[in-house]
Amino acid sequence: MTALSLRPRCRSVGRTSVLASFEEYFHPDRPAPRAHYSTGQIAAHMHRVLQGRGPVDYVGERAHGGLRADVFVGHFWSFAEYVQRNRFGRSVAFYPVADPAWTRAVLTPLAAELGVPVPEWDLPPAGFDHEATMELADLVVLVGNRTTLATFPARWRSKIRLLNYAPDERVHLPSPRPRPRDDFCYVATWCDLRKGFMDVLDTWDQAPLGNAASSSRLHVIGGLKAPWRRLVERRGIPALVYHGFVDSHTAAFRALVRACRFAHIPTWSEGQMGTLLEVAAQGCVPLTTAISGVDEEVLRHCLVVRPRDIAGQRAALAEALSWPPDQYARRRRALRAAVRRHHSWDAFERGFAAALEEVS
Repeated sequence: MTALSLRPRCRSVGRTSVLASFEEYFHPDRPAPRAHYSTGQIAAHMHRVLQGRGPVDYVGERAHGGLRADVFVGHFWSFAEYVQRNRFGRSVAFYPVADPAWTRAVLTPLAAELGVPVPEWDLPPAGFDHEATMELADLVVLVGNRTTLATFPARWRSKIRLLNYAPDERVHLPSPRPRPRDDFCYVATWCDLRKGFMDVLDTWDQAPLGNAASSSRLHVIGGLKAPWRRLVERRGIPALVYHGFVDSHTAAFRALVRACRFAHIPTWSEGQMGTLLEVAAQGCVPLTTAISGVDEEVLRHCLVVRPRDIAGQRAALAEALSWPPDQYARRRRALRAAVRRHHSWDAFERGFAAALEEVS
């Protein structure tokens, strides 16, 4: 099931809802330019579940008044303002990220230490009140795993429900052909501090992996803002091949990823990393962190490392490169099966519907 072929479940009577998300990513009445991004697909599946319960009003990310409903579901950025300006029976906040205060507390000192910018473009807008949002919400739905949940203060965890979302398997299918090289990919919308790009540069800046890695390359896919572009140019890492931003729903993206056996994405803060799910669905075995947010059963088939543990990441890369072909093939099959089993839109909808029942 995908966001492009959604029909409402059997409709119940009398429960009205308001859903607030980003119109650039989802709109029920017209095509959205970024509908294939995870934000758009999540909103589309939420809307489908809400339609099955009764009438739904869809509103954008800018809060306004004059709304009434039994249940309000809103993206966390504007959630508190929507609740304060309108009349809702119960309210559910949606967080697609780790605790924003935790993320800022982690990234700010690291940015100063490493001499790179805090990725403000990745953090909530000025004026966002995390405390008020969490206090006003009757329930919070969070995409992520138990590591993601642990970033939120203990006093709030009882009202948080974890959900997994899914890659679009109409697009992200594995290549039937064997990979010709032991190449790695790093994939993100923006290659920056939050996405673990400094770990990647530090890991690949030298070649301590032995002769097995002498011909391996790292394919970097994602946008580079000016400070990071200058850093990559200064490092001059021979194995790094930079491809720029490539939309993950294009044939060019699939060709790049399917040419790699592994992914090196040691992200530092996520809700649930969509690009990691996409490369895993295409058969790349990831080297990543628990804070990537993917289901723990999927992580069992990845190489899990800690942020800033460069020695550990080099050792993990060397381990992956030491696998004989049959071991790699088994790991790849088990990984894809785990993604299909634990990251499906049916499971997402069931979990979201169960959360709504708690506030009905």
